[in-house]
Amino acid sequence: METYEYRKMYGLEDRLWWYRGLRLYFQAALRRANLPSDGAVLDAGCGTGANLVLLSRMFARTVGCDLAETAVALSAERGLKRVLVADVNHLPFKNGVFDCVLCSDVLECGEVDEHRAVSELARVTRTGARIILSAAAYEFLMSEHDRAVHAVRRYTKRRLQRAVSVAGVEIVAMRYLFGFFLVPIVTYRLLRRLRRRGKGADRPQSDLFLPPRVVNELLFRFARAEASLLSRFGHLPFGTTLLVEMKRTTGR
Repeated sequence: METYEYRKMYGLEDRLWWYRGLRLYFQAALRRANLPSDGAVLDAGCGTGANLVLLSRMFARTVGCDLAETAVALSAERGLKRVLVADVNHLPFKNGVFDCVLCSDVLECGEVDEHRAVSELARVTRTGARIILSAAAYEFLMSEHDRAVHAVRRYTKRRLQRAVSVAGVEIVAMRYLFGFFLVPIVTYRLLRRLRRRGKGADRPQSDLFLPPRVVNELLFRFARAEASLLSRFGHLPFGTTLLVEMKRTTGR
């Protein structure tokens, strides 16, 4: 990931409606996992640490890791102490040591071997425990932010199912998120591409930004309403993000 994108994310993750909305889904998935408060939880590919802060508030023992030293340093600026530089393809932990693993927007990255990474997440998770993973949806939604974080793929349900199909892992649930926002986001990204046509900048120009406060809060309320509806009525047929909950089924 580009260093400047880490710094931009660090400044936005606590405030931007999308990140806040995604954490609502993570909280719900963690509650469904029925973890003990003293459980050991790993955030694999923790980025600048916003999700790890959430985990630290919910559980006594949390660890984060990221491939980038910049990300680990920014996580430390949040006061997070148990964060280390590590590759999700080769996690430096013993087998079955975590009660849950969270992995957000990591599989998309070009440095990641999908099957190898999911196998590693399963290896470090105890039998019967949960792996919670989010991934960006639909190739046609590729953005400048994707380029800046070195994302080379986005997913449909079928493609993500193939990516996480490794020995010892069972899919418990898979759902699209942010379906209410799909059409506006598609429209925005198409217009942005049209404006940038022919410019051909080698360096990705990030399209992450914080809307005006009133707009940002309104979007978050829509995201919260969608999360509430999904918790009651099930699944959407489309969305901009995929969330998959998996269970470690066998030891190794």
